[in-house]
Amino acid sequence: MGVMTMMQKRAQTKQPRVVFPEGNEKAIVKAAVAANKQGIARSILIGTKKIIAGYGIDTTGVAVVDISENIEKKETYAQSYAESVDYPQEVVTHMLDDPLNFGAMMVRQGEADGMVAGFVNATESVILSSEMFVGMAESVETPSSFFIMDIPGWPGGENGLIAFADCAVVPQPTKEQLAGIALSTASSVKALLGWEPRVAMVSFSTRGSATHPDVKKVMEAVKIVKEIKPGFCVDGEMQVDAAIVPDVSKRKIKTGNALEGKANIIIFPDLDAGNAGYKLVQRLANAAAYGPILQGFAKPVSDLSRGATVEDILGAATIVAAMV
Repeated sequence: MGVMTMMQKRAQTKQPRVVFPEGNEKAIVKAAVAANKQGIARSILIGTKKIIAGYGIDTTGVAVVDISENIEKKETYAQSYAESVDYPQEVVTHMLDDPLNFGAMMVRQGEADGMVAGFVNATESVILSSEMFVGMAESVETPSSFFIMDIPGWPGGENGLIAFADCAVVPQPTKEQLAGIALSTASSVKALLGWEPRVAMVSFSTRGSATHPDVKKVMEAVKIVKEIKPGFCVDGEMQVDAAIVPDVSKRKIKTGNALEGKANIIIFPDLDAGNAGYKLVQRLANAAAYGPILQGFAKPVSDLSRGATVEDILGAATIVAAMV
C-alpha cells in the first residue's frame, strides 16, 4: 500500500473539517470538492460566493464562508482572541479581513480541524498566521517542517519510507530548536503514519569522530531530547550512513547503539543539509517527496507551493486530515 493510500484511509476514518482560506481560486475549489466527495475531509472554503459560483463547479456538501456576510462572527472571533492574548480588538478585527487569518482563527475556535493554504500566500505568511492564530502545540516554541520520503527499492526505514526534518523552515536551529524539531517530527510521524519513532540526529561526525561547534550543537540537542523524554528512541550525533545502514552502524558505533542503523526519522543539523538532502534523495533515487508538512502548531496546517496542482492540493488536504 502506497503512503498516500495509507494517509487517505486514515483521513477517511476521521473526515475532519479542513478549511481552505484561498477559496476564490479555481484549483482550490476543485481540490476542496474532491476531498469532500472522496470522504477525506469536510471541506470549508473561505471566499466570495459569487466568484466561487462563477466557476460552474458543483460545490454541494462544501461549506462556503464569505467573510463579508459574517461580520458578527468576525467580531466574536476578534473579541475572543483579544481577551485571550491581551491584544487590541480593533487590530484583530482588521486582521481577520484577511481570509488566511480568518481561516486560522476558525481552527483556533474549533470550527475547523486543520487548514490548507499557501496557493496564493507565501510560506512565511502561512507560518506567521498559523503561529499567531492557530497557536503552537504544548511545549513547542518553533514551527518546523518535515518530508515523508518514499524510496523505491530501499529496504530501510519503514518499508522504504523515511521522514526528513527540517527541510523548509528553520535555517540555523539552536540546540534547543533542534531538539524541538526532533520531538515534533516524532510526534507528527506517529500521528500521521502510526510509526514508533527511531530518530537519528545527524552530523558530519559519529560519536565524537570530529570536533566542531556544529557537532557539539547536535550532541547537546540529543541530550536535551533525552532529558525531556527519557526512554525515547533517539541517537546521535552520527553520520547518515551510521543512521540507516546496519552494517556501517555496527562498525562505527560499538556501544550504546540505540538505532542499529534502522532510523526511520532523520533530523538534519540545519536547513542547508535538510533541503539539499531531501532533494538529492528525490532526484538520485527517484523518490517521492511528500511535503513540506508544517508541524509544531496546535492543530494541523499545510503549506502549498504557489505552483501546486489540484492533485497537490488534494494531497496536502489528505495529509492534514490524516494528522487530525
